[in-house]
Amino acid sequence: MRRLVRRAFGIYIGEGRNTFRFGLLGITWAFAASTANTLSMSFLLEKCGIGFLPLVYLIIASGMIGVSSLLIYFLRKTSSHRIFLWTTGIASLVFFLTALVLAHHPEAWMWTFLFIFSYIVESALIACYWTFVDQYHDLQEAKRLYGIYSAAIFLGYVVSGLFINQLIGAFGIVPFFAITAISLFLCMGQIRKIVHKCSPVEDDALDEVFSSGNRGLITLLQNFCKSPYALILVGMSLVAQLLRTCTEINFMETFSKAFDPSHASIELPRGENLIAEFIGKLKAFIYFGNIIFAMFFYRNCVRRFQLPNMLLIPPIFFLFVFGDWLIYDALFVAVLGVIAVEFFLFSIEDNNFNLLVNAGPSKLKGVLRIINDSFFEPIGMLLSSSFLLIMQANSKWFGFGLASAFLVFSFFMKIIYSQSMLSHLKQNAIRFEKQIRDWLSVWNIKEKREVKKDLLKALQSEDEEEQLLSFRALLALQDPSFLEDLLFHADSLSVSGKISWIHLVDESSFSQDPKLIEKIDVWAETSSSELLIKTASLFLAKRGLLHPEKMIPYLDSQDLYERTAAIITLKKSLANQSAAKAGLHRTIASKERDLLLKSENLDEIAMGLEILSMENGKEAMEKALCFLNHDSLCIKRAAAKCVEKLADKTQSLSASMILEALQSCNDSSFRILCLEALGKIKDSTTVSDIILSTTYFRPNERRVVESIITGMGLKTVPILLSIIKNVSLHNRCRILAAKILGSIALPQLQANLMDIINAEIERAYFYFLYGHTIPKQYPLYDLSLLQNTLLSGYQSVIDFIVYLLGIASSIEACDFLVHALHGKNAKARANAIETLEKNSDFKIFREIAPLLDDVPWESKIESFSELKSKYPKLSLSQLLDRLENSFSLFDRTVSAHLKAQMQIPNWKQSLREQIKTSDERFHHFAYELLDT
Repeated sequence: MRRLVRRAFGIYIGEGRNTFRFGLLGITWAFAASTANTLSMSFLLEKCGIGFLPLVYLIIASGMIGVSSLLIYFLRKTSSHRIFLWTTGIASLVFFLTALVLAHHPEAWMWTFLFIFSYIVESALIACYWTFVDQYHDLQEAKRLYGIYSAAIFLGYVVSGLFINQLIGAFGIVPFFAITAISLFLCMGQIRKIVHKCSPVEDDALDEVFSSGNRGLITLLQNFCKSPYALILVGMSLVAQLLRTCTEINFMETFSKAFDPSHASIELPRGENLIAEFIGKLKAFIYFGNIIFAMFFYRNCVRRFQLPNMLLIPPIFFLFVFGDWLIYDALFVAVLGVIAVEFFLFSIEDNNFNLLVNAGPSKLKGVLRIINDSFFEPIGMLLSSSFLLIMQANSKWFGFGLASAFLVFSFFMKIIYSQSMLSHLKQNAIRFEKQIRDWLSVWNIKEKREVKKDLLKALQSEDEEEQLLSFRALLALQDPSFLEDLLFHADSLSVSGKISWIHLVDESSFSQDPKLIEKIDVWAETSSSELLIKTASLFLAKRGLLHPEKMIPYLDSQDLYERTAAIITLKKSLANQSAAKAGLHRTIASKERDLLLKSENLDEIAMGLEILSMENGKEAMEKALCFLNHDSLCIKRAAAKCVEKLADKTQSLSASMILEALQSCNDSSFRILCLEALGKIKDSTTVSDIILSTTYFRPNERRVVESIITGMGLKTVPILLSIIKNVSLHNRCRILAAKILGSIALPQLQANLMDIINAEIERAYFYFLYGHTIPKQYPLYDLSLLQNTLLSGYQSVIDFIVYLLGIASSIEACDFLVHALHGKNAKARANAIETLEKNSDFKIFREIAPLLDDVPWESKIESFSELKSKYPKLSLSQLLDRLENSFSLFDRTVSAHLKAQMQIPNWKQSLREQIKTSDERFHHFAYELLDT
């Protein structure tokens, strides 16, 4: 029975009590707020009429703006539950005093005050309740449970409507306001109980925005104005509030005419509370429909049609209502107006807004609801009241225009929703792969100007390390306008700083600039530091700016810098000399270079390789390749740098040697240089070997692999597809292949996506089901290792699916989706799932949704009960046999270990058979296991 109830309401195991607490709180305050609002509105119409309603709404709007300012101010000072407590407490006290006043025949102004106060209180309670609820739920929980909470609120409205309809004639108005005060007082106890019993979901947005001091409000305003999503969301809500006020005034006017005996077309029953009874009964029926829809249908509609599509339903219905109203003013159309406000705005639009807030900017998400509900909605009421005072005769045309604007805002929100959710996740991710030029390309002109200004300011820093970092960043921008600043501030560096500066500009795009060369030449002539002079001379020699006759004497120098500068000068000098002499100089330089390469001194070999990198041809490449397997790491790096500079498309025969050296070394710098060399060679036959070697590569190395293979073009597509489909390979290799394929041939990846993911889903279900059920079947065995293996396999498959979906959906740097799913922040995980849902194919996401939902495993087991028939119930021995035949090396290793530990019959023979078909990584473990 419990399982049936949970499935009917979308509640997972362990959520029932907390869901009941929040629902009961919603019922209680909604009953009180609806009772006060309905009675005050009804008696205001009967006692005072509708002539000054626009003015009343004007006062209400002004009051709500004042209340919202207080709410935002106190939210900076205290928690949301304390604000909720104070709001309910003050309202309870005022309504209790109201009951006492109403018992003594109040004046007409009292009804106006009651309507204004009850309207403001209801709006404040809605904002406080949902802000309070948001702290305890992430987006995925909200999609399941917020409908229940909305249904609870509507249930409170229904009970209120029924009480008013059935009992107001017998007891009068005074007891109802007393009951309202008692109900709000009970809410205070329920809030305290929730705070002590429930744990809030982690979210740093409030802490970041509402820091102490005036900066909090300024930052809040700046972040709000900079966010298109927040502006569109609030604009849509503002138009909805304008539309609500306009609709209410129009249906009140129609009701007044319909229930006026002098204008009524039918005979009306006698009584003083006709409008109150009719509205109470009508609202009761509408709220009953709201309850059914919110509790059982809304979450399914969101899941099936998706939230962006749900946004269009309310404005379309409002267009229909006002279109009919323009044709004829009838009671039936007024009833549709009530339905539009009480159902489509409260049941659909408000639930949509509750979910849309979660996709807002992280610095605004915690307060966006307060800003909207208690500030911009009253502004909407203020504007609508002002407009209706001016154009009350044309209020229906005004409503039709508002409905059209509502549809436009909803359409823009539909477009921007997915991008905003994705942007929010990116803001919380560190993008190590991006260079400064990449960041500047996505910033606006003002942000670029500020960053460049900060970099130039850092050139004046007293910290030389900071200066050099600024030099590096500015050089990476390749902006000629910075050259004057770079040259000016370089003079303030120390000797070691100038040497580092020369090394930086040596590899930059400004290395041939005459002004820069002149600066370094001045240092070479005027500096008292020998090391700086040698470094500057070497820089000038590489540009052919030294004369050979002056440098020949340095060929026999004991100083390696002077000797290297002399060799490079003989090879590259631009001095005017005869062809014979130039050829003689190059021959001498080649011999001197070879002497350096044959030296036993590591520094001389490294210099020889640097000189070799300035040449061209196969002979130079062959000489450099010989040093890739040198014992010294510094020589290996120098050789890799040389090979990288010499590599081109004509060196395809060298690719295999470079790849072999790459696979035998663990140094990151060496690997990257070898990969860049392979990227210049562009031999597609090496693609498979390169990707397979990345299993244990660092992230920056895999990014280089992605870049170089992407540069090889469409000829790699068949190879990449075969790697992605090969489940025997490590998932890192398959993910990398998918990223590359998504860059060069996304349609090919999308065309094969369904088949690949279906196979992975079956593997995920297998790992999950047996990971949670097999330990219970054999309680006498310690199967923790087996369980961890199965659950690790399950998580690995899920990560692969997420990567694949992100790549196929063209989500940039989809790594952050996986990081968010593994993170501790529940709201970030929920947003990652929402991002996948909005950017993935609906059919595919529907298949993997049960795997991604962050719910207790017991609930997942229940939801997978229909899938158990696909997997025959395996015994422990059969399960180990299944893992033994797995493509995963880890699965096979654990299976062999457990079989040996449990002494399962024929385990040794089975292990020997595995050795015949396994690679060397498995052999060492297997032989040790057999020896024991």
